[in-house]
Amino acid sequence: MIRGEVHPSEGGKTITAAFGVWAGKKGRWIYILMAGDGTNFTQVAITNNPKSTMYHKTLFRDLRRLLNAYGKWPFGEEGAETEESRVV
Repeated sequence: MIRGEVHPSEGGKTITAAFGVWAGKKGRWIYILMAGDGTNFTQVAITNNPKSTMYHKTLFRDLRRLLNAYGKWPFGEEGAETEESRVV
């Protein structure tokens, strides 16, 4: 799949979509950005800054894990505070 490619499931309610995911840094905060086809899904960012409207701890944690798994996390242990267990 290439970024922007979408495959609807046959008879189901899901799609498989390819989008780019990468991390960057502004000051002390890390941003994880996602970009799609440029039309239906352009770009969205999340951060590990708890005071930001773009903060989402669980999504940041999961995307950080994904980037780590493929050797694309350039910040070492930074952002690991999102790995703390959560109260259910």
